[in-house]
Amino acid sequence: MNELSTFLTQGYWWLSLLGGIHCIGLGLYIRYIYRDSSGNHKLLAGLFSLMALYFFTGMLNRDNSPAPIHLLFTLIIPVYFLLMPLLYLYCYRSLHNIRVPISLSKHFYLPILIAIVIFVVSLLSYDFAPDGELLQNSAGPGLMDFKIGAALPALLSLQTGFYFILIIQMLRKYRGRSGRVHLESLKDIKFRWLLVLTLAMMSNWLVRTVLVILPFYMGDQISEVTQAFTRLILLLTVYLLALYGLQQITKAAYLRGRFMRQSEQNPTRTKASSQLLNSEELNYLQQLMQEDKKHN
Repeated sequence: MNELSTFLTQGYWWLSLLGGIHCIGLGLYIRYIYRDSSGNHKLLAGLFSLMALYFFTGMLNRDNSPAPIHLLFTLIIPVYFLLMPLLYLYCYRSLHNIRVPISLSKHFYLPILIAIVIFVVSLLSYDFAPDGELLQNSAGPGLMDFKIGAALPALLSLQTGFYFILIIQMLRKYRGRSGRVHLESLKDIKFRWLLVLTLAMMSNWLVRTVLVILPFYMGDQISEVTQAFTRLILLLTVYLLALYGLQQITKAAYLRGRFMRQSEQNPTRTKASSQLLNSEELNYLQQLMQEDKKHN
């Protein structure tokens, strides 16, 4: 039994290390090698960096933790509140083709506020003795009983569900507009990538909610097998997203190349198509035609 427990512990540790290295490597690649003129690649790199942090926390235990494990996780969890705002902003900017520089959005205010509150409460509630034991600080009586760490997973789940609803509604509106007009194939590729990314994140959130969050609040003990399974599902999802993203990049490059060749072969057609009237000009001409009919 001890050998099985040791094997599971080591397997969980190596799985966390492997997932963290791959996610941080993918994030660095997107951030510094795969550059987007709109700057949205920075948001996507931030998503994978947060996934890397999630994997690396699986390597922590009571023996190698630099601080009490429950306090350390209480301070780390607020960072995950940045995940869904990053995903929402990435989808929003990509769908609306926004190219202005990325600034501090209002969607980051809540994570920053939660992080500040938790940090202050932790400082007031705990103190570290020289021998490493956790003692209650006399300056904050009663704050030890405040189970802020237990409330964080529920708050994080509520925030995740809220942003998923916003993203799905945004994708549905965009898809509805694309069904009424003829969009370019490159925009369709972008839409499919955002849809796959959102569904992949949602699936992992549902798996973690069912296997980890709900048992946690029901008082059940969460085994290392369950935690390893959720991380394994996320790691496989990262691999699939990387392969699918590479496929979409290749397809987009092919479409751009084909469009460039068509432009070189038919310059007059391309010039004529670029000079087509827009919707406002067409409406204006239609109004003039109606006025002529009235006068006649």
